[in-house]
Amino acid sequence: MRTAIISDSHLGSGSGSDLLGREQFVETLLAALEGTDRLVLLGDTIELRDRPVGEALDASRLFFEGIGRALGTGEVVLVPGNHDHRLLGHWLERVRDRTTT
Repeated sequence: MRTAIISDSHLGSGSGSDLLGREQFVETLLAALEGTDRLVLLGDTIELRDRPVGEALDASRLFFEGIGRALGTGEVVLVPGNHDHRLLGHWLERVRDRTTT
């Protein structure tokens, strides 16, 4: 099994350090993911300190679509960090509601 790990990408950052603004980097990364079975996004994938969740996700949409094309049926594992933990809030609430009813 081939696994790729990406950490601290801070996608959607309003600070100008956002990797999404570096087209060559994105193209190289997506090409490297071809044939990967699993991608681990190891914390601080989406930058939620600078803008609301919806805006950060919209800014990252094309990148994630590219990951989907590169991985095909591969698996994505999301480990939340301190800048993107709010992504899991609604999911955790649904899991809690299902297990307590």
